[in-house]
Amino acid sequence: MAKLREEHVTIAREMAARDVPVRRIARQLGVDESTLRYRLERPAGAPDGRRARPTRLDGWAERIAAVEARFGEDGCPASVLYDVLVREFGFAGSYQAVRRHVRRTRGPAPIQAVRRIELPPGIQAQHDWFDFTAWIAGARLALHGLLGTLAHSRASFVWVSPIMTQLAWQTGHLALFTRYGGVPFWIRIDNLGTAVATGAGPTAVLTTAFTVFARTVGFGVDVCRPATGSDKGKVERVVRTDRSAFADLFVAEWPSVAALQTALDVRAQELLGRRICPATGTSVADAWRAEQPRLQPVPTLDEPFDCVVDRPVSRDALVSFEGRRYSVPFAWVGRRVEVRGTAEAVVIYGAGTEVARHPRGTLRRLLLEPAHYEGPSTPTVRAPTPLGRRARLQLAGLPAPAAVARPLAAYCALVQEACR
Repeated sequence: MAKLREEHVTIAREMAARDVPVRRIARQLGVDESTLRYRLERPAGAPDGRRARPTRLDGWAERIAAVEARFGEDGCPASVLYDVLVREFGFAGSYQAVRRHVRRTRGPAPIQAVRRIELPPGIQAQHDWFDFTAWIAGARLALHGLLGTLAHSRASFVWVSPIMTQLAWQTGHLALFTRYGGVPFWIRIDNLGTAVATGAGPTAVLTTAFTVFARTVGFGVDVCRPATGSDKGKVERVVRTDRSAFADLFVAEWPSVAALQTALDVRAQELLGRRICPATGTSVADAWRAEQPRLQPVPTLDEPFDCVVDRPVSRDALVSFEGRRYSVPFAWVGRRVEVRGTAEAVVIYGAGTEVARHPRGTLRRLLLEPAHYEGPSTPTVRAPTPLGRRARLQLAGLPAPAAVARPLAAYCALVQEACR
């Protein structure tokens, strides 16, 4: 229901003069009937009599002024004023009475201006999730779309995922970078649990996995202030407009998520040619092509990871991770390595280079690679004791060699010869 405005009252007076029922006028204007009747009965230009009504705060002016004086020029919010009046002065009125008093005495709150900026090409992209449902293989499936928009050209793409895990978060970023044709210097995101471990906005502390991912790929993370959609207004606007542009694809039936993704990519390319980039005045497609040379190249990243930890290497060349122990080359004994958990593997990095890889989530609790214990000593670590013949046979699963046996008569002859 719309708020009753002066233009509504003017129209209603003209319609009422033509004997149109007030109920019909209110229905056509979409306003409250009782409020409209009150305004029509009040003479034009007469002051609102509701302002002169007594309130629970009559006679409280000095106490209210004393409370507001504590906060100086910054002012006292209505919620704080109400709490202080109740706690210190025993105010028995309602919070709404305090709000009305504040509006009446202070006047309308100042409008918060929003700074509008346009970034240079290749500097920033804004990424955000949105939820939707689609028919996949005959079933209604809840899906998540990671929407990315280049801040300069407004080129936008959607990557679809049935989950919103750390692996999906990183995979989606890589998919968007591939569609952009490069990596921007900064990615602006919301305060998502997959990205932010603690805090929010400028004080946010990123999760270890996303921190390492961003460092590996080569972009900085710019976290929005909490509950401030204008900080990433470009992607917020695209979420609204693209829901309409992709609406027919969301209600269609698809054999797989991959088929839906292909259709979304085709539609995104069509939209690039139809939309206008406000920063350049050209089509978004032309602005996007001009922006691509300013983007960083997409790095070769083997696979996303949802867990990153720093671990010491024990004397037996093992590192602990997720309740299991994994071997690394013995040269890393006494040093620290970085362990990343991917979808299928545990990848161990030393000095930025992959030094070991094992399957993840197996039933085994100890995973060894014999080659990790071979090789020459280093200046800081002596090589493990070499395997003997028997150890090599046992590791190879072979039995001991047959012992040399002599007939008893032969042993007797040897003894007799020795006694002569």
